[in-house]
Amino acid sequence: MFELFQYRWRILPLVFLYLSQGIPIGVAMDALPTLLRHDGAPLPALAFLPLVGLPWVVKFLWAPVVDNHWSDLLGRRRSWILPMQTIVLACLLALAIHGISLATAGSAVALLALASLASATQDIATDGMAAEQFQGTLLAKVNAIQVGGVMVGFFAGGAGSLILSGHFGQTAAFMVLSLIPLLSLLSLLFAGDTTPVPPRAVDTRASLPRFLRRPLAPSLLALALLSAMTSVSGFGLSKLYLTDAGWSLEAVGRLGMGSGVITVLLGCGGGAWLARSLGAWRAFAVGVVLAAVSALLWLIQAASESPPSVTGAWISVAFGALATGITSVSIFTAAMGFAGTGQQAGTDVTAVQSTRDLGELLSSSLLITVTASIGYRGGFLGGMLIALIALALVWKSGRTATSAGNTDVRPT
Repeated sequence: MFELFQYRWRILPLVFLYLSQGIPIGVAMDALPTLLRHDGAPLPALAFLPLVGLPWVVKFLWAPVVDNHWSDLLGRRRSWILPMQTIVLACLLALAIHGISLATAGSAVALLALASLASATQDIATDGMAAEQFQGTLLAKVNAIQVGGVMVGFFAGGAGSLILSGHFGQTAAFMVLSLIPLLSLLSLLFAGDTTPVPPRAVDTRASLPRFLRRPLAPSLLALALLSAMTSVSGFGLSKLYLTDAGWSLEAVGRLGMGSGVITVLLGCGGGAWLARSLGAWRAFAVGVVLAAVSALLWLIQAASESPPSVTGAWISVAFGALATGITSVSIFTAAMGFAGTGQQAGTDVTAVQSTRDLGELLSSSLLITVTASIGYRGGFLGGMLIALIALALVWKSGRTATSAGNTDVRPT
């Protein structure tokens, strides 16, 4: 904690930036469908709303542009963060003015799509700044802030905006949310930009091929994909299982909210502690084991003739939530440690993050398809197998990382 306080003027902007980045996605994925449905929108019309988050999946395509171009006056990372954060702020203020309803649905979707694009682009620069400014044990704590901050921002934009809208109206709700990007702008202006600037030579220009040519890159991408798949098996699939088992939407929602709290407070915090104590790769292995345990517990319940118990569901989801937090912090700590040794940190971290986001989308469809064919037992068994494959790969990757000597965050 003292270490964080010592670097508080570098940490504080990151806290607000990561909180801000989660807000537009939370509004688009959670609040927007709910508000439109409440206003009478038909369900088929809401089916394509998740596409608002597409920029987060494909942002690796323009990550090299963010790494290669900047203004000397603003600094390498602030050149992108300041304008992108201004766009997010403007979009939230516009939502506060126009609101979300059937009459304003088109403009609301357009505003959130623009805010999502700006947030995804800003994230490239923010992750690059974090990877370049922090090393060692502090990097694990920064990654806990990253994962936890985006998740809290998501809940604030989703459930938070719905609660505020119910009590005070949409205008007040989005005005309150707009305070976060405003604070991030002010904190970043005050802190300045201390990111090192590489020489602008042709052989140092950022590109995806340069990332892929590095020895550890394929393993990082594979683990990012597998970690996302283990998370989906413990979250999305379990919600469908409980719904089909007769649980009410309120009960499933409470379980989901509880899992989010466990992920942010215990999973992310525990992931940072494990990464500092064991190293990023061993911490990731611990998270994968917990994911396998979660899938096994769900498998046992699905194989039983008795309906799932409340206690059993909470225990199972707790293991899954811990696994999600730990694997997320660990994989991004490893990715930032890897990226920090090169000159294209934004591109390197974004490649890993986009792969993880893609894994969440693909695995959701894959596991649901498997479940539809062979039942929930087959789906949860698939989640266990994915965790075991990830465990084998992390063992191999850990050995490669140790040889490279650039991704272990334990103190020397």
